[in-house]
Amino acid sequence: MDRETIVKAVAMEGAKAAPPVTVVAANVANGWTMTQTATALTIIYVLLQAAYLVWRWSNEREDRRAKQAREALDQAAACKVQA
Repeated sequence: MDRETIVKAVAMEGAKAAPPVTVVAANVANGWTMTQTATALTIIYVLLQAAYLVWRWSNEREDRRAKQAREALDQAAACKVQA
């Protein structure tokens, strides 16, 4: 491996490690333990998942209502054609 490839590989691995290192450094500076950090991150994750599910269910309900309205219009149009 040449020097440029090694530098790129080290930079890539450093970039991958930066977020966890930043979290650990911030926790140590603020006096949080890793358990407290894991708990906080888990709570945030669960809240984000709940918000996503509410958003998804809301969109599905809107789609279902729009489909029902289209079907009702199609059925009304079919009844008019038969009459």
